[in-house]
Amino acid sequence: MAAARRICLSYLHHRCGSGDPFASLFRQARSLFRDFHAFAPGPVFTARCERPAPRVMVRLGRLKGLIYSSDRGQCGRPRTFVHFMETPPLLATNPEGTRLYILGGRYRVTRKGIVG
Repeated sequence: MAAARRICLSYLHHRCGSGDPFASLFRQARSLFRDFHAFAPGPVFTARCERPAPRVMVRLGRLKGLIYSSDRGQCGRPRTFVHFMETPPLLATNPEGTRLYILGGRYRVTRKGIVG
């Protein structure tokens, strides 16, 4: 499956003209970044992202929790966060076993962190 060149948001800053079809998505992403991290976003991070998801996936099980590192709340000072999922989504992989996918579940990314 060919990998498409897409913008994957990490630190986000983008100047959009009125004709930019992604302008509203960038505004929404900047707002979510600021809410989640409690500081302004930096430059755009670009990476290869496989899209769409593969038609065939291997079910690995339920994703009961996440442990991740983020500089949320303290720019440049990452901390470790642990989140247990109230309604666990499925964890799946592509048939090659080289990519993970989180499917379903009920959670939101908010100023409080991952909720749900």
